[in-house]
Amino acid sequence: MKRSDRITGIILLTAAALVLGSRFVRHRTHGSVGEIRVNGTVVATVDLTSDEPQTLHIEGLVGPLVIVADGQGSIRVTESTCPDQICVHTLPARSPGDQIICVPNRMVITIQGNGTQIDAVAQ
Repeated sequence: MKRSDRITGIILLTAAALVLGSRFVRHRTHGSVGEIRVNGTVVATVDLTSDEPQTLHIEGLVGPLVIVADGQGSIRVTESTCPDQICVHTLPARSPGDQIICVPNRMVITIQGNGTQIDAVAQ
């Protein structure tokens, strides 16, 4: 097997993986409501089907958080007073069952909605 054959094979496998991966991402359903809980109590709900961006200022246990729904079906934490900022660096949530969690602030954002709750099927 020549070196050029190996390179061609790697390129074809990479292209096939990208096509299959994008197929799974495109077929995920979007959630309709983002439910925000602090210390187990629902403090806000956000309509993710709205075209208008929304900004919420939520008080967590160690300080304030800023949560933004972008008007395109996703929600994320943009500012937090927690030390590690893991919630800020988490990808935006958009599909039913997705969560963003800030442990120090005891805050959880959960996406609610109709969906299959299946990420992938292995055979």
